[in-house]
Amino acid sequence: MKKTTMRTQQHGAALFIALIMLLVVTLLALSSTREATLETRLVSAYTLQQNVSASAEMGLRDGESSVTKPITPLTATTDCTGGTNPPPCLLNLTGGAYSYAMLFGTANKSRPYKPANGTVANPGTTISWYAMPAPSGSEDGESENPEYGSMLVGTGVFRYELNSQATHTDTGAKLLMRSTTAKLFDAGL
Repeated sequence: MKKTTMRTQQHGAALFIALIMLLVVTLLALSSTREATLETRLVSAYTLQQNVSASAEMGLRDGESSVTKPITPLTATTDCTGGTNPPPCLLNLTGGAYSYAMLFGTANKSRPYKPANGTVANPGTTISWYAMPAPSGSEDGESENPEYGSMLVGTGVFRYELNSQATHTDTGAKLLMRSTTAKLFDAGL
């Protein structure tokens, strides 16, 4: 009996299929790497945004504690200078009228963040704030609650508008925030 051997000829088909599979796996790996890089960038931008937002909030809280701490109403000034221990930065109304324009680009119209309790600003951010009298009738000597007396003699509810700006020092990203606060002062009359 004669043995017959079958000769198989693959002509490189297995090699071709293996290369195609390797190409598909490589493309999937590259796609996953790009997606991970994109997610890292998004998280980094979100973290920066949260850092700047928290810094602007810190400026507002510093301003609120500064303007509500005194036991008598504050006297508004034309600028926010005052040396190493400046008084609260309460500015006069511009031209006697309320304005919603932010004054951070104007020299000496804001105070850097320096809370009395020694809290430090978030790393990589600068914070400044200023306050202005908020509309409440005080310019006319009116009190929103007449039983509290006259604001001209320092008795009544005094409202303050606080403005804060936080800037990220590396990227230049800025965030402006505004809030209002009030305090009841009683001159004992």
